[in-house]
This record gives sequence, C-alpha cells and structure tokens, in this order.
Amino acid sequence: MKQMNQGVTYTFFKPTLLFIILVLFFSLGAQAQDKDSQVTDSTQVVDKTISMDNIPEETERVAQRLTELRGVLKPSAAITEVDSLLLTFDVEINTMKDSLLSQLANLTRRELKVRKVKWTNYHSRLQGYQDVLKNRTEDVSNINDEIVLELQKWELTKEKLVSDGTSIDIYSGLDQVIAALQDVLKTVHNRLESIFIIQKGLIELVLTVDETLSEIDQIVLQMQKDYFVFDSEPIWVSKKTGRSAIDTITVVSVSNTKLISSGIKENKEQLKEFLALNFKTLVVQIAFILLLLLLMIRVRNKWKQDVNELNNPIEIQAKIVLSHPISSSIVAGVLISAFFYDALIPAFVEIHMILILFGMIYLLPKLTTNRFRIFLVLIFFVYFVQIFQEYLGPEAVMVRWLMIVNAIILMMAFVVGRKIMKQSPILFKPIYRLFKVVAPFYIILSLLSVITNIIGMVSLSNLLLYGVLTSTVLGFVVFLTVKVIVSLVVLIFKLIRSSSIEALSTMINATHQRIQPILIWIGLIVWVIFTLKGFDLFYFIKSWINEIMILQWEVGEMTISLGGILAFFGIFILFLILAKLTATIFKDEWMINVLPRGVSPAISLLLRITLIGVGLYIALSAAGLDLSKLGFILGALGVGIGFGLQNVVLNFISGLILAFERPINIGDTIEIDQEFGVVTDIGVRSSHIRSYSGYEAIIPNGDLISKKVINYTLTDRDRRSKILMKTAPSADPEKVIELFNRIASDHPNTYSDPAPITYFYGYDPDGTLSFALLYWLTFSDTLETDSAIALEIFSALKKAGIQAPAPVRRIVDGK
Repeated sequence: MKQMNQGVTYTFFKPTLLFIILVLFFSLGAQAQDKDSQVTDSTQVVDKTISMDNIPEETERVAQRLTELRGVLKPSAAITEVDSLLLTFDVEINTMKDSLLSQLANLTRRELKVRKVKWTNYHSRLQGYQDVLKNRTEDVSNINDEIVLELQKWELTKEKLVSDGTSIDIYSGLDQVIAALQDVLKTVHNRLESIFIIQKGLIELVLTVDETLSEIDQIVLQMQKDYFVFDSEPIWVSKKTGRSAIDTITVVSVSNTKLISSGIKENKEQLKEFLALNFKTLVVQIAFILLLLLLMIRVRNKWKQDVNELNNPIEIQAKIVLSHPISSSIVAGVLISAFFYDALIPAFVEIHMILILFGMIYLLPKLTTNRFRIFLVLIFFVYFVQIFQEYLGPEAVMVRWLMIVNAIILMMAFVVGRKIMKQSPILFKPIYRLFKVVAPFYIILSLLSVITNIIGMVSLSNLLLYGVLTSTVLGFVVFLTVKVIVSLVVLIFKLIRSSSIEALSTMINATHQRIQPILIWIGLIVWVIFTLKGFDLFYFIKSWINEIMILQWEVGEMTISLGGILAFFGIFILFLILAKLTATIFKDEWMINVLPRGVSPAISLLLRITLIGVGLYIALSAAGLDLSKLGFILGALGVGIGFGLQNVVLNFISGLILAFERPINIGDTIEIDQEFGVVTDIGVRSSHIRSYSGYEAIIPNGDLISKKVINYTLTDRDRRSKILMKTAPSADPEKVIELFNRIASDHPNTYSDPAPITYFYGYDPDGTLSFALLYWLTFSDTLETDSAIALEIFSALKKAGIQAPAPVRRIVDGK
C-alpha cells in the first residue's frame, strides 16, 4: 500500500514539476528572445513607399487629415487658462510659503492642520492642471508620431521615384504634400514646446507645494516626539497654561472674551477660504444630502399609502428610520459626503460633527433605548467643551481645568453607557462586544489624561483626551450610519410591488445576513483609521509600513521586494475573499429565488473565475513581475497541458460550458454513471451530487459534458409516477380502474391536468389481473405520494371486497 501511494504521488508530482521547470525556462528565455528579436527587427527592411496608382488617392486622404489636425492643433482654451493661472499661483504660493516658514515654529497643532489642508487643496488643483497638460501632451504627441510616419512614407516615395527616373511633374505634387506635412509638424513642435514650458512652471509649483507640505509634516513629527515631555508647570504651581504646551514659548494674558472673539474670527476666515477653494464639492455635498432626504420622504409617503406590515425587527428598525427622515439623512448624508473632500479643516469637521451628533442624539435612542440618550448627551457636552476650548485658545488660564472636567465627564459617560448597553445587549449587537472591551481601556486613558495634565504633560493629556473622544464619537456615528443604510435597503425592497412575498422575505433576510455584515466591516475599518488619526498614530504606522515595504533582494536579474511579496499575497487573498463572497451571495436561497432558474449559479461561477483571474493579474503586476513575458509563460503552460494537465483544463472548460449552456443547475436531480442525487454545487473543476442515501459524489465537470446525464428536473419539476397493482381473477376491471382513478385524483399532491389514469393489462401468466396507475406530481413529492396512494388503494380494495391475487405454486413433474 505504501509503495502504491508513493507511485501515485510520483505520478502526480512528475508532470507538475516538469510544468514548473518549463515555466521558469520560458520566462528566463524571454529576455534573450527579446534581445534577439530587437536585432532581427533592426535588420528587416519593410517597403513603406506609396505605389504610383495610389498617389492621387493618398494625396486626397492626407489633405483631409491635415485639415482635421489643424483644427485639433488650434490653441487650447484649457491650456491658456492654466498658463494664465500659473503666474497668479506662482506669486501666491511663494508668498504663502515664505509667510508660513516664518511662522511654522510658533503654530499650534490646530493651525498646522488648517495650513496642511490649505496646501493639500493647492496640491489637488495643481494636479488637476497637470492632468490637463498630460492629456493635451498625449494628444499632440500622437499627432507628432502620425505626422512623422506619414512624412517618412512620402519622402521614401519621392526618393524611389527619383531613383526610377519618373516625371518631374509628379515630384512637384509630392513636394506640396511633404511641405504641408512639414508645416503641420512645425505647428506640432510649437504646441509641444509651449506645453513643456507651462509644464515646467507647473512642476516647479508642485515641488514647492510638496516641499511646504513636507516642512509641515516635519513639524508635526517633532510635536509627536514632544508628547512625553513636561511642557508646562504642574497645575498646583502654574496659574495658567504654558504656551510651550502647544508648541510656543511666550505666555500672553488675555481676557477669555477677547480670546473667544479672536478664535471665532480666525476660524471664520479659515472657513471662508476653505469653502471658496472647495465650492464645487460643497454644492455636490449639499445636493447629495438633499437627494437622500427627498428619497426618504418619498419612500415614507409611499409607505403610508401602501400600509405595509412590519414582520421582523429589521423592518421595524427601517420604519423608525423612515419616520425621522431629517435626522437619518443628516447622520448618513453628512458622514458619507465628508469623504468627497480631499482634506477638511478643523472648523469644518466640527460643523459636520455637531450636525451628526444632533441627529444621533435624536435618532439612536429610538433605535435602541431611550436611556442611552444620557450617554449621548454627555458625549455631546464633552465635544462641545472641546470645541469651546479650541476657540478659547491656549492662552486662556482655564484651558487645563476644562480638560480635566472633560476627562471626568467622559469617564462618567463610559460607565453609564456600559451599564445601559449591558442591560440591553441585543439592541447594540454589532457594537456591544467592541464597546465592552474598549470602554475600560478608554476610561484608563481618560484617567491618564487627568494625571498627565496635573503633572505638566499637557500635550500628552490633550492627545489622549482628543483621541478617546474622536474614537468614541465616530464609533457610534458609524454604528448609526450602518443602521440607516441597511434600513434604506430594506425599505427599497419592501416597496417593490413586483416582488412576491417569498422573494421579498428572502431579500430582507439577505440584507440582514449579508449586506449588513459587509457594511459593519467597512465601518470598522473607517473607525480604526480615524481612531489611529485621533491618537496621532496613523501616519507614524503608515511611514513605518512604507519603510518595511522598500526592503528588497536581487535574485539574478530579478528584484524581489517585501512590499511586492506582501502586495501579491494581499491582493490575491483579497480577490479570493471577494470571489468567495460573491459566490456565496449568488448561491444564497434569496438570490436563487429572485433570478431566473439556473442563472444565479452560472453568474456565481463566472464571477468567481473572473475575479480570481483579474486578481492574479493585478497581484503579479503589484509584485513587479514583467507581464510582457506573459506570452512565453502561456506557451509553457500549453506545453504543460500537453504533458499532464489536460484533465484540469478539460474540467475547467467544461465548467465554463456548464455555466453558459446550463444543462444542469444547482438543485437539479440528475443521474450519471449510476450516481443518482441532487446537484449541490457546480465548481470550477468539479460538481457535487448529494445522493438520497446521504453521501456526496464529486463528479468532474468533463464527465457532465461528455457522458450521458439524465436530468429529471431540467425544464420543470413535474414527473409521472407509476404504481403497479394486481388483483384476483374474480375482480371487475372497470370497478378497479374507477377506484384507482378516484383515489389518485383525491390526493392533494397529484395534478388534475393531466388527470390520473389507470390501464388494464389483462391476465398475467399466473392468472392474476394486472393494472398500472399513472399520475403526475412534483418530483420531490414522489416517494411520499406513491406510498400514500398505495396504502389507500390497499385499504380501498380490502373494503370493496376485492381480493389480492393468491400465490400460485406449480409442481413440475421431473419424469
């Protein structure tokens, strides 16, 4: 047995190893073949001249084409606009840079965020201009290549005609065409030159912006290093916060009223400037929120007209969301539309958060429990005090005391929230476990914020408090947003009149089981990212990962990097997960019921193959492999197929045929090679059949295509069943036929059209009367119905006095 296993293993691995060697051989030989092909190509001579007969036709074609190109080469309005804006931008950006560099060391973290957002917006605008120039450069370069090839063809034609001694009249016609081509080519060069000049100035501005952003990042990085230093005196010694706690040195005593007024004025100016730079995005954001509000109002009105029933908790949740369209649209719309911007200044973020918190305080308790409003009000109060503290400025004496009060209230909020959620964990199901773990940790961080504030580490105290508050607020905002989005999906399904009750129920259950978990995972990722940003860890972790990713090794002429390897596995695994998720969704009962029969499994198979193929291609590209050699690898694959992978490819192609032709579908009852059962899965290589005995047979897809397959349920699930019965010779056949037909017709599982029918076959060789009862029914009810009808026939025959045939024994004399 051991030797047999070794033989099987050797037989399996031999073609596989040979295939891998062939792939490597062809991949390594690709470069050499490319070099050889370059030499070969350089020695080939191709006749690109125009024949005498085609010169008039070609002349007309070139004239028409040159007219089109002259129109394309006219000065571009977009390029002219970019050129005119560059001068303004040049002066503005350099002036702002000089001003910023002189103030950089004295700016607070909030002010640095504002400056960074402003410069990021400039960077985005300049990138937009670069895209305009890039597109124009590509268009003009393509024209240049076209004209150069055309000019080369006409010049070669002229040289050939001169060498052949053709009439000089033809030369003059060719000279006119060549002159026209040269004139257009000159225009092309002028356009390219002007674009390159503008592009050069634009690149200089982009480099200036990048340099400024780098300077800001360096200052922020330095601030992160100063978190663990004593930047102020202990609170029992100092009467007011040292400016050094927020990265300045001097302390100015100013009244709180003037500080608030100054802070409001400064943030107002920043907000005006930000909105001026992002006016189009603001319009899109407002339009998105209004459209969401109108959608919810329309759905609510339609709901009232149709008076839909509420069948399960997720529908009740959807009805609550629908009853408060303003709060729901503000929470979901503002959060989602915030991602429309490249970056947000703190003042604009605070406006977003206040709107979301107002909506959340009103809506979330209605979706959970009214007692939870206490926790939300405490969180809102802490956030409002945090904003007040920012507007007050670092010069105020009471800033540190406000931070201590905030931390204490935050700890109280966590205690209250944890207690309320513990009493009703089902109402907070997606977030309860996370909050149960995070709340004690955040209470400790809030306590550390108080301690570090008291001893003089104000920067660290402010960081801990801000991080805890940001993480908590965003966590519940994301939680509520997921509920609102899921409710919208359910409402849309609920109001589709064309859907049957069964299909509607399955779609709503699928929303709860499939769509909601996906949204929860997306929300969790968003929450983690912004939590790391709140604690000033995101960019540190990002830079650390980038440093690791650049590690690389050289293997022969190939360079392998750690980032490429991780990118390959990460992307490929991601696409495998997406393929699995897609296949699972399309194999769900709700999707099978919604789509036409057999379509859902076919889509599932095709999407799985497509996603895996695309994922492999993208993963190889991300790993840095040269995919231009893919043709040679495919050649090696063809050789490998010839040696031992025929069955794999055959089954793969057969799987595609099954997906397109759909001769069998999931749920069909089939018979192949004495295997009889229900198809439970149609995979890429094989399909699964579950027999009525309970075992599963794995059938290669090639067999399902090449062999005889009996499908009992391909077009429908109707099947004719047959019961054979015998009676004693004394029975009346007509009475028996009438009895059988009545019993079969009265059974609820049999069809009335065609109606049951009984045939009389006469006497059997043993002298008994033979009958056959035929009726139609659903395939899945066959065994149960056959047994029930047979029992009723037995009872009816016994009651009618019709005897069963007596066994006949024959004695054969051996003489």
